Amino acid sequence: MLRTAFKLCACILLISVNPAPAEQIKEAKLWQPVEWKFDNPSHAGNPFDLVAKAAFTHADTGRKVRTELFYDSGNVWKLRFTGTLAGQWQFATQSADADLNGLKGQVNILPNPGVPGFITNFGGKWGRLGTNEAFIPQLVMYCDPDTFARDPDRIDADIREFFVGHGFNGFHTSALCRWFDLDKTRYNEVAADPNPDPRTFEAIELLLKKVHAAGGIVHIWAWGDEQRRMTPKRWGINGKIDKRLQRYICARLGPLPGWSMGYGFDLQEWVKDDELRTWHKYMHEHLGWPHYLGARAPDLEQICDSLDYSSYQQHRPDYNTYVKAIEQYPDKPTFLEDRFRVRKGVYPEKDYNFDMTRRGLWHSTMAGGAANIWGNLLDPRLDGMSHPYPNKHQIKTWSLFWKNRFKKEMTRDNSLTDAVCLKLPAKLLVFYKEDADSIEMNLDELNGKFHAVAVDAKSQYEEIELTNLKPKPGQQFKAPHRSDWAVAVKAEN
Repeated sequence: MLRTAFKLCACILLISVNPAPAEQIKEAKLWQPVEWKFDNPSHAGNPFDLVAKAAFTHADTGRKVRTELFYDSGNVWKLRFTGTLAGQWQFATQSADADLNGLKGQVNILPNPGVPGFITNFGGKWGRLGTNEAFIPQLVMYCDPDTFARDPDRIDADIREFFVGHGFNGFHTSALCRWFDLDKTRYNEVAADPNPDPRTFEAIELLLKKVHAAGGIVHIWAWGDEQRRMTPKRWGINGKIDKRLQRYICARLGPLPGWSMGYGFDLQEWVKDDELRTWHKYMHEHLGWPHYLGARAPDLEQICDSLDYSSYQQHRPDYNTYVKAIEQYPDKPTFLEDRFRVRKGVYPEKDYNFDMTRRGLWHSTMAGGAANIWGNLLDPRLDGMSHPYPNKHQIKTWSLFWKNRFKKEMTRDNSLTDAVCLKLPAKLLVFYKEDADSIEMNLDELNGKFHAVAVDAKSQYEEIELTNLKPKPGQQFKAPHRSDWAVAVKAEN
């Protein structure tokens, strides 16, 4: 009798714990997306309108992440999750659809040191969770989803060329009305009541995963301009169809780290402040994970000042323009979101050349770290993507110089030089001057020993050791020849 009672109690205890089915228990690393599939043969109506929510709870801290399932194909729905804390996470779903309601699962998240996670900010600087480090998004114009969907192997080759070979750290791509049809860019070419096109999302997912694995980021333009009918206006901005798409983006792409999104271009012609606020709020209510959303405006203005980064359509910004842009909203990161394209005779007032590109990388960095989009469009390609740069060794010099030098605590202090200066107070001073054969420097705040190097920004990366400098005012770097020079002086204590 006692044995029977014990068995009964054990059975009741087992039922009350209600563990996740073995097939729903997974393991992944920090910042590594994990996925579950669920069959739902009883669904009716438009599957893209079916709402199924999931709440993930971290066992040690009680922290919650809320997201949604998304329709895949046939009778299959998927759920994605990326751990932001190591340890055990459990989920449970809620839905008016019986087959998607009350589902449970678990994922054990392992540490993943040194791997960058979602984009964040440190005041006015761009940053990455995981590494807890600042960076400057210097993005290259990439082809659009329809192109790399048909040739996915090219992504790896393009990463090798532009990340490893050049030193850029991200790609920029545009979705436009391809959200609804991979092969269409304009809304008059798309159905009157369209659903998201899974082909477009599969292509973007692949790009995001490969770029994140390479340590970079992807910046997506959701829309284009109204003149070319590349907007959601046909269906109503933030209307039923638009919000269907927004929910799908959040559920399917939200768990994937390493992307940001601009609303589109020429926005001043077709979208208003309140519409951008509504979009921003709705997206963040459904995203579950941090992704930076913005909307560029002409000159140094903002259509909407409540978005995640400040964005400007500014032609040929110089150092002072970058500084002004950053200072306008010092608590959020800055993006000069026009595409700075090397062209000849297209728009003479805004076209770049290769020297302007090189200097733009340094100007945007020395100003405090503003994001940019770059492209070599001499002899334009049919896919709209940038050619490799003939001066890519100069771009790589910028990249190598700033590796492990650009810090979230850095501030501008041009009072220390006849050039421009970015410094980590009492620890690191970086000076930059163009068309120069010397740089005047005040090194008074660097007490004790320090290490100093100079780099010619026009040449292949090579550090020139500087051994005759003292921790006091009136120091001078005398260059071996006239060029654009950067000097880094780091305290050793």
